[in-house]
Parts: sequence; C-alpha cells; structure tokens
Amino acid sequence: MTMKELMEKTPERMDELNEAFILRGNMTAVKAISIVKKFAHKRVRVVKGRKVPKGTEGEVFWLGSYCNSPYGDSMGLYTTFRCGIRDDDGNVHWTSVDNIEAV
Repeated sequence: MTMKELMEKTPERMDELNEAFILRGNMTAVKAISIVKKFAHKRVRVVKGRKVPKGTEGEVFWLGSYCNSPYGDSMGLYTTFRCGIRDDDGNVHWTSVDNIEAV
C-alpha cells in the first residue's frame, strides 16, 4: 500500500490497518500509518535539515517512502520517509519527515 493510498483512508480504516500490520509484524507499514496520521494535509514547520530553510511553514500535500534495501524492509530499518510541503507563497519544498514538526 502506498503512502498516497494511506492518505485517502478514513481514520477508522487506518486504525484497522494498523492492528493488522502489527499482527503481521510489518513495522514499516505501522510507521507509515503513524506518519500519515501525524502529518498528512497538516501545517508543519521545518526545524532542521540543510536544503530547506529552517522556519519554513506550509501544508504537507505529499508523503512518500523509499526502501534502501534490496531485500525488503519489514522492520523499517532501511526505509526513509519524505514529504512535500507547499508554503503560503505556493513554493514547494521537499524534505525528510525527520526534519519537520506539526504546527
């Protein structure tokens, strides 16, 4: 399931999926659901990183993940999560979700 598909789910359905992923031991999917709940379509501020100026605020319009392992990553050790932020002027910034906090 992609991050885009998760962003379209209702909170109730995401809770059901979260329970199913925990039972299956898919911690990457559990982390993805957590990130979607926390940041999807919400206002955020960039607090660290080097490419996007710190203090930049905007709305998260895109979330995505990338697995850096050729064998899959059910434990979430090699998966990175990124986001797209649209600021008030309409500019788009791309950064890791580790670099943002909800406002």
